[in-house]
Amino acid sequence: MGKVRPSATAGDMRRCLNRAERGRRASRELLMEQNPSQDLTSAMLDAVGLFEALGIGYALVGGLAAMYYGRARFTEDVDFVAEPGHEGQLGQHDEMMRKYRFDPGCTWKLYHDSGIEIDIWKDEHAGEIVGRAVEAQMAERSVKVVEVHDLIAMKLRANRLQDDYDISEILKRSPVNQDVLRQRVTDEQLAHYREIERRTA
Repeated sequence: MGKVRPSATAGDMRRCLNRAERGRRASRELLMEQNPSQDLTSAMLDAVGLFEALGIGYALVGGLAAMYYGRARFTEDVDFVAEPGHEGQLGQHDEMMRKYRFDPGCTWKLYHDSGIEIDIWKDEHAGEIVGRAVEAQMAERSVKVVEVHDLIAMKLRANRLQDDYDISEILKRSPVNQDVLRQRVTDEQLAHYREIERRTA
């Protein structure tokens, strides 16, 4: 698993998380909710610590990964994929779940003591995605982030309007090799990607 160095405008994980925190605080203040400063970074790092302590392969995906590769909008979500069988491993280690401040009563989704919920995506290619994850420096530690072609493939499979937007933003800031992407998506999904690429050009 190699290291990836996106363009200068992408890839700064600390900046991504700071932006996400600002967006989270602003949205909560607008909604007049309590506790606007819940720690997205802490929850993400606790999840990484938990996965690594239990030897569970993982990759950061979703909005934070898209921001890492250049998407320019806030997210309130922390999303991962984890290697097959992770639920069984989590379920056997209540004490480790508590150590990293997660509710041991749930293993398909992680509930952090801060109130932040962490989704673990179900993806038929999870094992391959984890195997190709790249390293990103986050605060004082290394975090595994989904490789850019896998992230785009996941978003093409999800097939939502917000995913089209994310792909177009990633294309503006991170290099994408269509031959590599072709190996990870269906013909229909590749055609959809080409349409997004055409609109972005």
